[in-house]
Amino acid sequence: MQQIVTLAEHKAIEAARRQAAVAALVPVLAAYAQAHGGRFLLYGSAARGTMKHDSDVDLLLDFPEATLGEAWNFAETACWDRGLEPDLMPYRWCRRTFLDHIAPDLREIA
Repeated sequence: MQQIVTLAEHKAIEAARRQAAVAALVPVLAAYAQAHGGRFLLYGSAARGTMKHDSDVDLLLDFPEATLGEAWNFAETACWDRGLEPDLMPYRWCRRTFLDHIAPDLREIA
């Protein structure tokens, strides 16, 4: 007999999968940041632990200009490899008003 999974159950399962994937992603990003002299800043639902079935992973990248491109590629690939959609932006591109807005949820990964 085939089990019926409701849409709500499917969404809950996917949200939990995404949250677990973020938990697995964080130490990978931390190791990269430590090895390359930078940091990632996680914010939004991934940082709060409130991911939904369609949530992406919001990350700011704070790396020296010379290594920013490599860090971007690494973070993007690390997210996709875990079935997560990355939303990346260099820290230095952010306005103070935006940083103040996300500050309550900001989680440094370094």
